[in-house]
This record gives sequence, C-alpha cells and structure tokens, in this order.
Amino acid sequence: MEGRMHQSGEQFLGYFGKILILTGMVLVFGSLGVFLSQGLVQLFFQVDLSAINLNELTKEDTQVIAALKFYQTIGGGIGMFLIPSLLFPAAIKYPINSLIKYQNKVSPKLIVLAVLSILAATPAISWVYELNQNMQLPASWQAWEQTIRQMEQQAEAITKLFVAADTWPMLMLNLFVVALVPAVCEEFFFRGILLQYTRLVFDNAWVAIIVSAIVFSGFHGQFYGFVPRFAMGVLLGYLFVHSGSIFVPIMAHFVNNAMAVLVVYFQKDLSAFEVFNENYHFPWYWGVLSALLCAGIAWMMKNIYANDENKLNV
Repeated sequence: MEGRMHQSGEQFLGYFGKILILTGMVLVFGSLGVFLSQGLVQLFFQVDLSAINLNELTKEDTQVIAALKFYQTIGGGIGMFLIPSLLFPAAIKYPINSLIKYQNKVSPKLIVLAVLSILAATPAISWVYELNQNMQLPASWQAWEQTIRQMEQQAEAITKLFVAADTWPMLMLNLFVVALVPAVCEEFFFRGILLQYTRLVFDNAWVAIIVSAIVFSGFHGQFYGFVPRFAMGVLLGYLFVHSGSIFVPIMAHFVNNAMAVLVVYFQKDLSAFEVFNENYHFPWYWGVLSALLCAGIAWMMKNIYANDENKLNV
C-alpha cells in the first residue's frame, strides 16, 4: 500500500511538473504574441491599443475592431495556444501525434455525428447558460457580483461588435477570426495537449475530459458563462476521445462558433423565426430532449469508433 502511494505521489508530481512547463510556455509565447501583435497593429492599422477605451467602442470603429481581431488572432490564438501546443510534446519527449493526433484517420460518419451533436446540444447548452446567468451570490458578495456582471456585459458587447458584419468579405473574415482560428488553436491546446497528456498519465479518459473542460472554461474568464462552456468542453473532449482525431473536435468547435457568426449576419432574414431571436428562451423540455439526443449520438460515436479500432487490430 505504501509503495502504491509513493508511486502515485511521484505520478502527480511528475504530471504537475510537466503542466508547469506548459504553463510557462503559455505565459512566454502568449506575452511574445501580445508584444508582437501590438507592434504589428500599430504598423499596419495605425492603432495604439493602449489608448483604446473598450467601453466607447462602436461598430463604426471598423479600423480599431479589425486591429483587435488581428491582435486576438496573433496574441491569443497563435501565441498563447498554438505555439505551446506544437512545442510541448518535444519538451517532454513525446511524439507529437501521440498527443495531438493530427495524423489519425477518421471515419466521415464520426465527423457528421460530431457536427450533429453540436447542433443537438444547442438547446441544452442554452438552458444551462440561463441557469448559470440566474445564479445569485450571497448578499455579502453583492458588490463583487455586480463587478463581475459589469465586466461580462462589457465582454459580451465587444463580442457582438466582433461578429457584426455588413458585407461578405467581413463575414468571411469573421468566420476565420472568430470561428476557425479559435477552433484550431484551442482544440490543439485543450484537447490535443491538456486532455491527451492527462489521459496518458492517469490512464483515465473521463478524468482527462473533466480536467480539460474545467481549464477550457476557466481560461475564458466568465463566471456566469462557466457552466455552459464547461459542458461544451466535456462534449468536445468526448468527441476527441471517441474519434481518435483532433480534427473531429476542431470541426465541432468551428461549427459552434460559425453558427453564432452566421446567425448575426443573417439575423434580419431570420427574424421570422423566433428561435433565432437573441432573447429566445428554450423551454426546459427542449433542454431535456437535447441532452437525450446528444447522449444517443455519443453512444453511436462510441460504437462506431470501437468497431473501427477492432478492424485495425484484426
């Protein structure tokens, strides 16, 4: 028993030591990305990001918004997530495909089911989001709660400016910056690196899925959006584990983000459909049905992947 506890302690220490290396990479390359993108923004857009008041930003500030998108892509997506994801395997002497799984073949059926799972999950995630938004902190924390809500409302207002588009070129840019770049960079990092490394160390897929989902949601820094983003992280983690390919959660993540971009762009055309109104609330039974449908799709994916694995092992 004592020997097992000692081995388990060494396992935890070794794991957290490697995670500290990953954290250091995030801080270093994230900072370098921010520094580089600030200089490039000033060079190409003639915008000084340090002088911007986000509270006064409007959709007419197209040059500033474009500069912020560029800054987010280089500093956030590439610097903070993508570069550490590509360098971390070599730093801990792991083959890169053993973590990110970008070379693994994937059945087209799994990709289709992954996209369907994201669509099916929408009512459930929306319902969970409302529950999270309606959380009330103790009265003694009221000032803190008000500060958090103000910060998150500001972040939501900026996000709306980011996804707003009046032309097809702007729509394509938004799909790239808001949907594709985060999907690739975040999936490489949270699923390909954090989830898979945790899974290999502890030999437990669900522990790895939950750990990566917690960190994924926490990184976005929204207290009143933590639970639905955690749920999305669990779903994306499951898609990764039961497809064996990073491109499945990337596709699902892209579709999730792209839906938000497309709904905003086509909002006037969709105004006849109540479900596309931003104030629409899904009834609770739609949330339950959505969760059951997701569970059914997850079961199908697990069986398809297991059958594919068995064929490879024959």
